[in-house]
Amino acid sequence: MSAPKGYIDAGKKWYYVLHPRPVYVVAAEHNGRINFMAASWIMPLSEEPARIVAALDKEAYTTELVLGAGVFTVNVLSVEHVEFIYGAGTMSGRKVDKIRVLGAELARDTVTGAPRLVKPRPLGVIEAQVHRSLEDVAEDVYLVVADVVAAYADAELFNPRYGWELKKVRVAMHSAGRAFTTNNGLYVAKKKGS
Repeated sequence: MSAPKGYIDAGKKWYYVLHPRPVYVVAAEHNGRINFMAASWIMPLSEEPARIVAALDKEAYTTELVLGAGVFTVNVLSVEHVEFIYGAGTMSGRKVDKIRVLGAELARDTVTGAPRLVKPRPLGVIEAQVHRSLEDVAEDVYLVVADVVAAYADAELFNPRYGWELKKVRVAMHSAGRAFTTNNGLYVAKKKGS
């Protein structure tokens, strides 16, 4: 099937049609082992109950720790930290000590006990507890459904009414490969009938 006139076939990278997407750093600890990885395919699932869903690579070391511990954090970083994010997503924690190599610092002062990033300092953090993990929905990822136990954001950069103060904050977004971008403003729709 060919693409309609004026379009090109997205091919095997069809999911780039849905990019750029915010990219996060997921951190977990199990049996004294700690690791983190970059992950972009995470989204809210429901408000009641407060849940997120994450598509996490079946082969990733961090995924193993998330499923073993049953708790994890989702750390939102600024575009200023793309080198850290890229390293977190391309190095294997099975082969290298990412904490040392990337100069990360983590704290366990969370409600869940899951580690959260301290350095680089996240813009916001979601603490999550695994509700269910589905392994039969795709060959390459587990679909992890998790309850939001706690969520907090930088007081200078987050507005409870609209979310991120987009004139101030620059949330890292993954475009493709080594390419990242960020938000460029806030556009508010007019009221219906205006």
